Amino acid sequence: MTTVAETLAHILNEYGIETVFGLPGGENLAVLAALRQRGIRFVLVRNESSAVYMADVTARLTGRPGVCLTTLGPGATNALAGVAHAYLDRAPVLVLTAESPEADLGRHTHQVLDLQAVFQPMTKQTSRLTPAGAADHIRQALNLTMAGRPGPVHLSLIGADADTAVSDSATETPASPSTPTDANALAAAQAQVAQARRPIIVTGLGVEPQRPYPQLQALAEQLNAPVIDTPKSKGALANDHPLFAGTIGLMKSDPAYAMLDEADCIIAVGFDVVELVRIWDYTKPLIWVAPWPNIDPAIPATVALVGEIGPTLRSLASVENQTDAAWGKKRVRLFRDGLATRSLPVAAEGRLLPQQVLETVRRCTPRDTLITTDVGSHKILTALTWPAYAPNRFMLSNGLSAMGFGLPAAIAAALELQQPVVCITGDAGFGMVLGELSLLTEYDLPVIIIVMNDAALDLIRAKQLRRADDIYGTEFVNPHFADIAAAFEIPYRQVSDASTCAEAVRTAVVEARPMLIEALIDPISYPTTPGQGGQP
Repeated sequence: MTTVAETLAHILNEYGIETVFGLPGGENLAVLAALRQRGIRFVLVRNESSAVYMADVTARLTGRPGVCLTTLGPGATNALAGVAHAYLDRAPVLVLTAESPEADLGRHTHQVLDLQAVFQPMTKQTSRLTPAGAADHIRQALNLTMAGRPGPVHLSLIGADADTAVSDSATETPASPSTPTDANALAAAQAQVAQARRPIIVTGLGVEPQRPYPQLQALAEQLNAPVIDTPKSKGALANDHPLFAGTIGLMKSDPAYAMLDEADCIIAVGFDVVELVRIWDYTKPLIWVAPWPNIDPAIPATVALVGEIGPTLRSLASVENQTDAAWGKKRVRLFRDGLATRSLPVAAEGRLLPQQVLETVRRCTPRDTLITTDVGSHKILTALTWPAYAPNRFMLSNGLSAMGFGLPAAIAAALELQQPVVCITGDAGFGMVLGELSLLTEYDLPVIIIVMNDAALDLIRAKQLRRADDIYGTEFVNPHFADIAAAFEIPYRQVSDASTCAEAVRTAVVEARPMLIEALIDPISYPTTPGQGGQP
C-alpha cells in the first residue's frame, strides 16, 4: 500500500516539481524520505519564509507550482511573511506544514495552533490532508495554486497520517479548462481601440505564466502604443524598444504616470493594482485583458476580456486605427529625453551614488541576466531604472514588499538557471537572511550579491527627514562584511568607485562563482530622498 507521504511525492513528481524548499521538523520525516526516494531535491533553508520566496521564484521560472515545507507551530508561523508575500504577489505556491494530532487536542497545547485559522486570510485555500482521498486532494491543491489569479494553497499533514496508507485509489483531476474570451466583449474592445488616438498599454504580473510577449510587442507596434510595465512584469517589452515608456508602481510620483495622463485609451494586460503604491484613479476608457476577472478591487473598465491573453492581443492587433502624429514612438522619445536631462548630486568622498552602482552592474552583465532586489530605497530605484531586456528576469516582492526576499530569490533563480544571478540588497534586508549564504557554498551558486551599505533603513529615514523629525531608530552599525563572506567561504570585494565595482562584477560573471560586493553608497540621490522629488 502507498502511504500519504509517498503519494504526495509521486504527485509532485508527476507535476514536474523537482525541488522542495523548507525547514523540517520530526513530524515531516516521512515526507522527507518519500521526496528522497522520488529523486526530488530538498533544499534546507535557514528561515521558513525564505523557503516560500524560493518556491515563488522557482514557480515563475518553471511555469509550475512551487512547493515549500515546514514543521508545525513555530515553523509554520515563521513562514507567514513568505506566505503573505505569495498571496499578495500572486505566487502559485503549495505550502506544506506539519499538524498536531487531533487526538491530542484539548489535552495538549504545546506548539498547538489552529493552522487553518492562521493561514486562511492569506491563502486561496487551507485544509488538512488526510489518508481519505489524499491523491485527489493533493492534485486539487496544486491545480488551485495556478487557477485564475495564482496564489498559495496550504495543506497540513499530521505526522502519523503521513505514514498511513491512502484509503482509496487516485483519480486524475482534470486541469481547469481555459476560458474563451467573450465575443461581444472582444468586439466592443476592438471598437474602442479603433477610435483611440493615444492608446497606451500597461502590463502587470498577470502576463506570467502565459507569456504572451510576441503578441504584446506586435500589438504595441501595430497601434504605435507606448508600453508601461509594473515591476513584476519588467521586460515584458524590452526596455530598449522605442515604445517602452517606463515603470509604475514604486512611488506616487513615478515619472511614467505622465504618459498615462496623456493617453485616451488604456489596454491593461495582466494588470493588478496590488503592485501600485498610488491608488488607481483613472476613469478614462480601459480594456481589461487578463486570465482572471476584474475584481478585488475592481477598477473602472470599459470592457473586460477574461481568458487566454495571447489570442486576445492578436485580435486587438487586427484593428485598423490611426494614432496622433505626436504619439507613440515620437512621444516616448521626448519623454525619455526629458528624464535623461535630470542631473544627479555629487556623492560624498569615498562613496558611490546608487545609480552608479546599478549602471555599472548593468553594463558588466549579459542582457538576459536575472536580477533580484530586496525592499527599500534601492528597490524603488532599481525597479524604476534597471533596463530589463528579457521577460521574467526581474524578481522582487512588490505586492507585500517584504524585506528579506532578495537573497533567497537569487538563490532559487541560480539553482534553476545555473548561470550568474545578481542580487541587489540593502544592508538591513541582507542582515535578515545572512544564514542563507551557506546555500551559496553548499551548491556553489553563481550569485553576485551587491550590498548597498548606507547603515540605515534609508526609505524610513527619508520620511523622517521629510517630516523634519530627528533621526531615531533608523540607523545602525553593520557587521564586517568581509568577515561574513570569509565565514561562508565566499569571495568578497568592497567598492567605492565605478571602476572597482566593474572589475568585481566582471570577475564574478566570468568565474561564475558567488561573490559578495559591499558597495559603499551615498543615498543622497535616491528618488525618495528629500529634494529629489519622489514621494513613496
